[in-house]
Amino acid sequence: MNTRLIRVGNSQGIVLPKKLLLQYHLSGEVDLQPTPEGLLITPVRKPRRQGWDEQFQRALAQGQAPEGELLEGFSDEAFEETEWQW
Repeated sequence: MNTRLIRVGNSQGIVLPKKLLLQYHLSGEVDLQPTPEGLLITPVRKPRRQGWDEQFQRALAQGQAPEGELLEGFSDEAFEETEWQW
């Protein structure tokens, strides 16, 4: 597959076809690795929940308290009394 370099400000870039972006899961940030054959473009995969602990500790230091149970106090009595059947 051939493509052309295009001017992007003082730099140059390439447009990657949507098919390739989807096939190789490329979006947002990518990693470029020079190889003897050319450039290798790979997606940047950040570990899930990266930085969550630091954000939690920062929130605690700012006086924010964690919420209680998500469904604590939740009740749908109308449903329980009229629609639910054993």
